[in-house]
Amino acid sequence: MRLAKQIAPEDKKTPRRMSLRGYLSGFLALCFILGSVIIIIQWSTIKTSFLHQIAEAGFNLETVTVNGRNHTTRQELNDALKLQNGAPILSINLAEKRLQVEQLGWVESAYLERLLPNTLRLTIIERTPIALLQTNEGHQLIDDTGAIIAGAPPEAFSHLPVVSGKDAAKRANNLIEILKTEPELYAEIWAIQHISKRRWNVHMKNGITIKLPEKEPGFAWSRLARFEHRNQIIQRDLAVIDMRLQDQILIEPNLPIRGKGQET
Repeated sequence: MRLAKQIAPEDKKTPRRMSLRGYLSGFLALCFILGSVIIIIQWSTIKTSFLHQIAEAGFNLETVTVNGRNHTTRQELNDALKLQNGAPILSINLAEKRLQVEQLGWVESAYLERLLPNTLRLTIIERTPIALLQTNEGHQLIDDTGAIIAGAPPEAFSHLPVVSGKDAAKRANNLIEILKTEPELYAEIWAIQHISKRRWNVHMKNGITIKLPEKEPGFAWSRLARFEHRNQIIQRDLAVIDMRLQDQILIEPNLPIRGKGQET
């Protein structure tokens, strides 16, 4: 006798009813959201009212003093700060304004502070120009870190030495500090050239090239200064003064050059 297949009874799903705990949780969440909105609105109202009362009490911006400004123009600072005379002084975001000032080409760092009731004091430290970097776009002014000073007119700093060569910008300050130890020689410098990322050539205004060694260039420069004091060779008609050997000074007369090899 064959048994008929038994059909599994249908699983009757009964609709789930939200428990009292669920209703309570939803109600509390709604209350929290509404409460947060009310607090935000009230805080905004309180803040506006507070700033209005501060303004009525005389805490309005009237004066901005600037310390340390030399090359940066007043118009550049005004454009960066974007301050309105009479604005509530406590509403001014000092950190934001400081960052805007530090975007200016000449500004290395800035500090902005409130002097209540109505003054802001801005102190800036400007970059120190040391040389003109020779680039494909022409000469650009650089500071003692090798950074280009954006917007600085190179023609106003033609008294500074011209720097050229790979990695010359970031290494120039160390050499320039060495060269400045002999002021009389430094005054006659036109340009300095970084050779093979190892050493420097110093080009004088009269056309003489001084080849400094890779190691101890300061010692070689001092030795040249002593030699110049005794013999006045810088004023002679020379092409090259080679200081790369510690015990010799090699001098090449200024003769017509038939060919020129690669500098090392």
